[in-house]
Amino acid sequence: MLNAARLVVVLLVGLVCAQARLAAQEVASEYRLKAAVMHQFPQFVVWPPATWQQARALQLCVVEPNPFGSELQQLIRGETLNGRPLAVKEIYGSDELAGCHVLFVSMRSGDPSGVLKATTGRPVLTIGESEGFLESGGIILMKIVDGKVRFEVHATNARNAGLRISSQLLGLALAVRGGPS
Repeated sequence: MLNAARLVVVLLVGLVCAQARLAAQEVASEYRLKAAVMHQFPQFVVWPPATWQQARALQLCVVEPNPFGSELQQLIRGETLNGRPLAVKEIYGSDELAGCHVLFVSMRSGDPSGVLKATTGRPVLTIGESEGFLESGGIILMKIVDGKVRFEVHATNARNAGLRISSQLLGLALAVRGGPS
């Protein structure tokens, strides 16, 4: 009887561990998809010319904790945009925004309003995934719909940041708030 009970416990622990591994794989897969989409966004955005006067690279910043792991870094390796290499920078707060052209704020980073407030008036393409991101001043909200990465754009927030988003990207969005940028 004791061996049967022990076997049941071992099986249950194994089942829980297997479910945890599957859940972790699903999350990793979600962020792999989001990284693949996110690193394409800059080619559909026009920054003010002054943005590039001292920039050596197009900096993709990710607020810690970084949900992409090394995936985003691997995706951009060797890629350029308008003659500038793409680079990834992990940041811990709004005091590290200098040099960021794109900023990703994950749900894991907590309330995005503080870091978004620090980007006000700066030419930073802000991308997030939490409810209320666009209302807090974000520009692109990414979400998974039917296993695919979809997104919404807040064109007014883009204009306020001095960014112009191409009609091609706006045409792919689930929704565009605030009219064309």
